[in-house]
Amino acid sequence: PVFSRIGDQRASGRIDLLLETVDGFVIIDHKTFPGAPDSWIEKAKEFSPQLALYSQMVAQATGRPVLQNFIHMP
Repeated sequence: PVFSRIGDQRASGRIDLLLETVDGFVIIDHKTFPGAPDSWIEKAKEFSPQLALYSQMVAQATGRPVLQNFIHMP
């Protein structure tokens, strides 16, 4: 779980997998989506704001960058 205050708002979420590397962090978030594989990219883009917020919270909490965000969509 991640929690943060951004301006006057509180933010929270649950990162499914947070990998720490020498250079920073990698976030992997699991999403289920029953759509056809050719629609996965467009669907994944809908989660960009959520992953950007997770990245901001991790960077704020650790002082280290988030290098990449990935969505695992089986």
